[in-house]
Amino acid sequence: MQLPVVFNDRYQLFRKIGEGGLAEVFQAQDMSLGRMVAVKVLREQFTRDATFLVNFHREAQSAAKLNNAYIVAVYDFGQYSNRPYIVMEWIPGSDLRTRINDQGALPVEQAIEYTIQICSAVGTAHRAGLVHGDLKPGNILITTGNQVKVTDFGLARALGESSMDEDEVVWGTPAYFAPEQASGDMVLPATDVYAIGIIMYEMVTGRVPFVGIDDQDVARKQLYEAHIPVDQLDPRIPEPLARIIDAAMAKSPNERFLTADHLREALILYKQGSLTLTSQQAPISAVVGSPVQGRRSAAPPKPRPKPQPAQTGGGFDFVMLFLGLVAIVAVLGLVPLFVAVYDAYANPASASTGRVQMPDVVGLEEPQAQAALQRLGLQMTVQGEAPHPTFPAFTIISQSVPAGAAVERGTAVSVVVSQGPPLVDVPNVVGKQFDEAEQILKSLDVVPQKYEDWSVEPPGQVISQEPPPGSVVANRSLVTLVVSSGSRTPVGANFGGEILLSAYEIPRLQFQPGEPIRLVFFWQPLAVPAADYNLFIQLTTPQGGIVSEIDTQPQGGPRLTSNWQIGEVIVDPYQLEVPPTTSPDNYQIRVGFYNPQTNTRVPILEPGRAEKDNLGGLMIRTIQVIQ
Repeated sequence: MQLPVVFNDRYQLFRKIGEGGLAEVFQAQDMSLGRMVAVKVLREQFTRDATFLVNFHREAQSAAKLNNAYIVAVYDFGQYSNRPYIVMEWIPGSDLRTRINDQGALPVEQAIEYTIQICSAVGTAHRAGLVHGDLKPGNILITTGNQVKVTDFGLARALGESSMDEDEVVWGTPAYFAPEQASGDMVLPATDVYAIGIIMYEMVTGRVPFVGIDDQDVARKQLYEAHIPVDQLDPRIPEPLARIIDAAMAKSPNERFLTADHLREALILYKQGSLTLTSQQAPISAVVGSPVQGRRSAAPPKPRPKPQPAQTGGGFDFVMLFLGLVAIVAVLGLVPLFVAVYDAYANPASASTGRVQMPDVVGLEEPQAQAALQRLGLQMTVQGEAPHPTFPAFTIISQSVPAGAAVERGTAVSVVVSQGPPLVDVPNVVGKQFDEAEQILKSLDVVPQKYEDWSVEPPGQVISQEPPPGSVVANRSLVTLVVSSGSRTPVGANFGGEILLSAYEIPRLQFQPGEPIRLVFFWQPLAVPAADYNLFIQLTTPQGGIVSEIDTQPQGGPRLTSNWQIGEVIVDPYQLEVPPTTSPDNYQIRVGFYNPQTNTRVPILEPGRAEKDNLGGLMIRTIQVIQ
């Protein structure tokens, strides 16, 4: 989709900010209300399924009714050129996925606070009868004020009820699947609880509990394999918090917290110091938000009156003595059985003498894996190293004994350690057309990224690349290709929410003293301008000193900004003189608007691909003056 574009004469999309399997997300201007929004546009493949479109519209309406400070608000739903879209609250900042990738494990206090906020958002949906179904760090935004905002409510549920073939789409993300999702069963509020449990796990350890060679392998582990408790990976994590995470990640939905509200309640009790259960006590989910909670908290039955002993004249009852001795012997005989049963319940790994359950150490760093095995009395030997496309260097990529197997203490486990992704020599694609360069790079398993810029070269030709040719990078690394846009340069700068500089043209970048610089600007009104603004165009030194200037006065015609109409493109040509006395050097072209009535500059809300200065000007291009 070519940017900028206006959806239904209202939403001006001018910058792509993200994409996923379902949709692309754009930063946009609501021209009717004059505010910034995010527009999520569904991919074309979803427009073929009428069931999905109906369900998505219904679920988007349900999501729009959710009112919580920690939920990204849904403003509108529509369709443009057969592409359904939703309009959402604009959240400047990053997401939890980026935060974890940048920082690794988060401080425990920060992870708890984020989770309480996530549970508040998801609990609101659960009370409204809505299940998210695809909670993951990428769907959790973090504002500049360090507040959580959960997004994409309703999208996953609509997709789950779609009639599309399973090969076309996968509902949810396997790393955060609940077992019932992996097996195709109905999703419940407890399904979201499981995903939040995994998000907590990742926040406090820096890694997800289950990794595999593909999505099917991860889903299998979600179904059948136990996770390593977080306090075994990091003994600094408090045990009560580890038990909360264990309860949230129970395989059976009936053993988890029933809703996100119950999980939130447990975390608040933990923060207050009112929840101190350990692994030797009742499961935390039995205290907060489990089906057994009602049974445990029910009032005990009233005791029956003790029967009065029969009056026998004080004779000794030999029959009662005999029966009492028989009962004592029977109880003493059951004690070893009780001990064995309790030991098997409290520590399944030691249910058989000298045998333990093999943990899953794939994905752990070598020291962590060795420590996890040693705690169970097992040994680790490194069998070798091998490159791996996704596992970072020094992490375990395979183990000789499968996870879950019962083995004797002292067993040696052989592991293979990752050398990191395979390395690729970056070829030289400068001078090639982008389509050809893209195919070459994809065949080497690196990811090309296109960036258009001004050039005298034909449009579509690669004019530079980063990293440069001959560089050695890991596979799936990003290679940025700067592609010629010809003499026209896209910008996407937003002046006051009223005017968009979509692009400009300049024929060349080198000029001699006394020559004119021919410029053409392409303006698009985002809203009807509130006044007749003056446009200033300046040639300045890098420090901001003005060398020459054009200050346009509105004289009617296309330059009378109050006459501009939403949706039209204003083609605006000028000639900016290079004075004959100009010394050879680099100079900058700056543009901007100001209101001559108030003598104030129109603020630049978004510089797009240009750069704004501290005086309300937009630096669009550096040119060179030569002799």
